[in-house]
Amino acid sequence: MKNLILALLFTLPTFAQDVRQDHHQEAEEAFKNLNFFYKGRGMMVSPEIISLYEWAGERGLGTSDLGPLNQRWGLIVEKNKVKGLFNEPYEGMNIGVLGCVACHGGKAAGQYIVGLGNKNIDTYQIGKDAAIGLKLWGAFPRRNPKFKEMHERSVEFTNALAGSKVGNMTQGLVSTAIIRSWFYKIQNIPFPDNFPPGQVKVPHLWGYGEKRKSGSFWDGEGNGELGGWAIAVELYAGQTPENVREYWPKVHKAEDVLGDLLPPKYPFKIDETKVLAGKKLYEASCLKCHGEHHRDFNLHPVFESPKHIPVRIVKTDPDRLKALTEELYDLIEKNPLNDVMRAVRKPEHGYVAPKLWGVWSRFPYLHNASVPTIYDLLSAPETRPAVFSLKHAGEKERFDVEKLGLNSKDVGRSSKRQTYDTSRVGHSSQGHYFESFKSFTHDNKIELIEYLKTL
Repeated sequence: MKNLILALLFTLPTFAQDVRQDHHQEAEEAFKNLNFFYKGRGMMVSPEIISLYEWAGERGLGTSDLGPLNQRWGLIVEKNKVKGLFNEPYEGMNIGVLGCVACHGGKAAGQYIVGLGNKNIDTYQIGKDAAIGLKLWGAFPRRNPKFKEMHERSVEFTNALAGSKVGNMTQGLVSTAIIRSWFYKIQNIPFPDNFPPGQVKVPHLWGYGEKRKSGSFWDGEGNGELGGWAIAVELYAGQTPENVREYWPKVHKAEDVLGDLLPPKYPFKIDETKVLAGKKLYEASCLKCHGEHHRDFNLHPVFESPKHIPVRIVKTDPDRLKALTEELYDLIEKNPLNDVMRAVRKPEHGYVAPKLWGVWSRFPYLHNASVPTIYDLLSAPETRPAVFSLKHAGEKERFDVEKLGLNSKDVGRSSKRQTYDTSRVGHSSQGHYFESFKSFTHDNKIELIEYLKTL
């Protein structure tokens, strides 16, 4: 019996590695194909038109990256297939539907990573362009009597994305006003003109299962354990509370699956001679907020809940927090899904200090993507880039190996929406600069960066 127990202990790492890696791969595949279109409602961009667009691309009638879908809209395209864009059959039509991975699947250093926030997604531009195209597409006569109804729902969704009150200003950001406006709409209350857009970058998803326990979103003020916030954007897109209740098991299953995603390993060489010194710097300067990073027997991350840090301490852009009003809390409390969508009032408004697994891939940094590299983040705010380009942000040529993040290489002319300007509302790169950082030399920053590459 003793020998059997010892044998099991020695083989446990192998079993554990196989299980977690297998679950990760299964989670990736499931998430790639996930959307919440149901009973003719959801994040629809159009009936039939996506089939036509892909048909044209496959026959060389469009460009190799399907034109605006890539650079202008920020969608990731490979072999004329758009990541996270589906043709869902419904009432004799194929409905073009945006899936979860359109936003929560991104690139870093040329590597496509499921669960990474898309650095170039531009929901406002998608909505604006699609609304124009839909006007033309809807002008043709159709035999299917359901086409008009579905077309009108698509127009409503795309027009909403391009709304001046909820639109994002820059690629890679999404406006939290999109979600919050639903609570006003469902209760027939006018959405305030002065409501802050609260733009944030699309978050990464590994460690999601534990992160939910500290609260949903960057401010941590949504009850993540109940699961309802996972379909908040679907409700904004025209999904109904009644439909959500019918497919609720699918929501629970999706949230459980996300907990199995593992972070991407750093793909380039690490200077091991600097890692130990970097770890000591991390423990002295970063540990208090970001915490420890433990691994299991097989060196997989042990996910733990992150801490919530008051904004008076971190001092980063507060625009996202200005919308946390008593009126909004009251509307959340009274919404028709209030058993699964609830707020969590923190003692002080602030932001979640995320665990740093896979941090090499999560640039630009801070909750609003305002700092292009870790090196800049460790430097005084006044020295951080005031303006930088997001063009090809996830490609290998834009990756800064030394400073870790998005390089400032001249990438030619960028559109306004591909240019990050820290003078815009909600785009400030101030804050996250602490007393210990002030004594960092160039070598200290590089040492800490080398350690962060190992996470």
